[in-house]
Amino acid sequence: MKGIVLLLLCSALVASAVNLPGVPVDFEVDDKVLSAIADDVADRLAKEYLNYMKTGVETPAFKKLTAQLANSHSQKDIFTRNLPELETRDSFFVCVACRSVMRVFAKTIREEDGELHGEDSAEFMKKFAMDLCKRLNLQTEEVCEGLIDSNLPSVEYIMRNSEIDSQSFCSLFMEFSFCNTGSNQDYNWTLTVDSTGEAITGPKADPPQATDSDIKICHFSDIHHDPLYEPGSLASCAEPMCCQRNQETAQGTSEAAGFWGDYRDCDLPWHSFESALDHAVATEKCDYVYQTGDIVDHMVWATSVEKNTEVLTKVSSRLNEAYPDVPIYPCIGNHEPHPLNLFSPEGVPEEVSTKWLYEHLYNDWSKWLPVETKETILKGGYYTVSPRQGFRIIALNSNDCYTDNFWLYHSGTDKIPQLQWFHDTLLAAEKASEYVHILTHIPSGDGTCWSVWAREFNKCITRFRGTISGIFTGHSHKDELFVYYSEEGHATAVAWNGGAVTTYSDKNPDYRVYDISAKDFGVLDHRTYIFNLTEANLTPDKQPVWFLEYEFAKEFTQDTSPAGIDKLLDEFADNPQLIRKYWRFRVTSADPQINRGCDRDCLAGSLCRASVTINNQRGRCEELRERLFLALDNEETTTPGGDDDDDNDDDGASTLGLLSLGSLLAVALSVRLTF
Repeated sequence: MKGIVLLLLCSALVASAVNLPGVPVDFEVDDKVLSAIADDVADRLAKEYLNYMKTGVETPAFKKLTAQLANSHSQKDIFTRNLPELETRDSFFVCVACRSVMRVFAKTIREEDGELHGEDSAEFMKKFAMDLCKRLNLQTEEVCEGLIDSNLPSVEYIMRNSEIDSQSFCSLFMEFSFCNTGSNQDYNWTLTVDSTGEAITGPKADPPQATDSDIKICHFSDIHHDPLYEPGSLASCAEPMCCQRNQETAQGTSEAAGFWGDYRDCDLPWHSFESALDHAVATEKCDYVYQTGDIVDHMVWATSVEKNTEVLTKVSSRLNEAYPDVPIYPCIGNHEPHPLNLFSPEGVPEEVSTKWLYEHLYNDWSKWLPVETKETILKGGYYTVSPRQGFRIIALNSNDCYTDNFWLYHSGTDKIPQLQWFHDTLLAAEKASEYVHILTHIPSGDGTCWSVWAREFNKCITRFRGTISGIFTGHSHKDELFVYYSEEGHATAVAWNGGAVTTYSDKNPDYRVYDISAKDFGVLDHRTYIFNLTEANLTPDKQPVWFLEYEFAKEFTQDTSPAGIDKLLDEFADNPQLIRKYWRFRVTSADPQINRGCDRDCLAGSLCRASVTINNQRGRCEELRERLFLALDNEETTTPGGDDDDDNDDDGASTLGLLSLGSLLAVALSVRLTF
C-alpha cells in the first residue's frame, strides 16, 4: 500500500512539474512524505548492496539506482556545508546514503553470518566503502580513500559495540531535517540541575557597569592554518579544500589563489596569521586572549597525528611569542583530532582513543594554565581556571554535542560527565561569588549541535544566569551573537562569536576585541578588525591594510545585557535596514557576500540564528521572522538581493525547486517502477 501511495504522490508531483516547464516554482513537501520516500529508496539500495556483496552480481536495477543517486546530488556541498544548510536534494541524498550504509553495516557486522562480522573485516569494509564512494560519486578517489582509511577503525569499533539502529543513527546525524524519525531513550537523558536558585521572573536586565580598571580581551577563532597553502595555485577544485596544487596551470588566471588568502574553499596561509597577530598586538593592549578552537585546516581527508600536532604547536607557540606576558585561554575545535571530528569517551582501546590529543594539548597549554587543569584536560579536553579574584573561566569541549562526532553514536550517555562537571563548577562559582566566562567552540544552537545536549546546557545557563557574565564561541566563521532564553522565554545570557581568522569561505580575515567590566566581567562593547582580501591580494608585496570594521555599541546598542540584546533583536525585526547592517558585519563585509546580497530569507536566517540556542525550540525565531517579513512587505522599495546560502538552513521547510524535485523523483520513481 505504501508503495502505491508514494507512486501516486510522485506521479502527481511530476505531472505538476511537467505542466510548468522552465518555471522555477517551489514545492512544499511534507517532511513525513519526504522521509518515507527516502526510506523506501534506502531500503532498496541496502538490499541491492547486500545481494551484490554476497553474489558479486550487479543487477540492472542496482546499476540504475546507484547511477541515478550519483547524479542526484552536488559533489562538493555535501562535504563543505553543514548538514542543516544543504539544499533539499542534497539532504535527500545524504539521508538515503546514511540509512542504506547503516543497514548494510549493521547486518554485515553484527550478524554472525555477516560478511563483515569476522575480526579480519577491515579490508572488506574499505572495499565496500570505496565502491560506494565511486558508484555514488561522493568525492574524488583520493578524498574518499583518505577519509575511509582514517575513520575505519573508529567506525568499526563503534558499530561492533553499539546497538544503535539506522533510523536512530541517521536521525541524530541529520537531526534538524526530515531524516529525523528515529527515537532512542538512551539519547534523551536529563541533567540534575540544582534547584536552590532564585525563580526567574523576567529577563536579565542589568547592563554591565564600566569602571576605571576595565579589561580588554582579544578573541581569535577558527585560524585554520593550512601549511600547504600555495599562492597562485588552483583555488577552485573538486576537493573540499583548494589552494594547494596546480600552480603551473592556475597562476596568472582568475582561478589562481591570492597571496594573502582566497575567498574560495581555501584556508589561511601562515603570513596572514602573522599579520593578524602583528596588527592586534600593535593596535590593542589586551589583558587576556581567548582562542576558541579550530586551528587545523579543512583538508579533512589528509589529517594525521603528526600533521595536526605540528600545526597545533606551531600556532600555540606563535600566540605565545606574540603575547609573552598575557594569559591565553584556548578551547578545542572539531578540526583538532585525527580523524577529524572524532572525540572518544574514556575506556576505549588506545588505537581509537583521543587521549593522544588531550595529552598534546595539555603540553601546549601548560605554559598558560595551572597544573590543576591537567586532570580534566586529559579526561576530556576541558578545564576551569580563575585568572583573578572573583573571576573564573570555564573552557568546554563542545564536541560532545557535535553530530559529526561519530562517538556520539557509541552511547548518548557518554556525554553526561562533562556537562555534570560544568554544572558543578558553576554551582561552586556561585557559592564563591565568582563571575564566569564560558569558552566553547560550537554554539549550542548550531545546526550540528545535538538538541538534547543543547537543551541541558541551556538549563545550566538559565540556572546560573546571575553567575555567567559572557559566553564566547567560534565554529560558524561568522561575526555574530546569540541570545539564550529560559523555558518561560526570558533572556538569560548572550554568546559572542568571534568570527574566524581564516578566509574559508567567502569571508575576510577578522579578530575581535572586547571591553570587559572589571566589576561584573560583562561585555561592555566589542570591536572587530578585518582587512579586505580583494584589495590585499592586489599588492602581495605589502602588508594588508587592517582596519576597524565596526564598534558594536556605536552601530547597535550600548545595552549589552541579555534584555538589551533581546530588545535589539526586536529592532532588527522591525527595521530591515538595521538587520542588513548586522548581516553585512556578520559576513565580514566580504566582497562575494556583498555582491550576492541578502534576500528576505537570508535576513530571516541571520535573525533566527541569533535567537535560537536549542535548534528544535524556535518560538522566538518564528515570532521575529513574522515581524521581519511584515516590515519588509511595508518597505516603500524592495531591496534586491541574492541568496546567502549559509543562512538558508533557517527557512524551516523542505523546499524543492524544479530541478531538485526532478532529481529526487527520478530516483523515487525508478525504485518503484523497477521492483
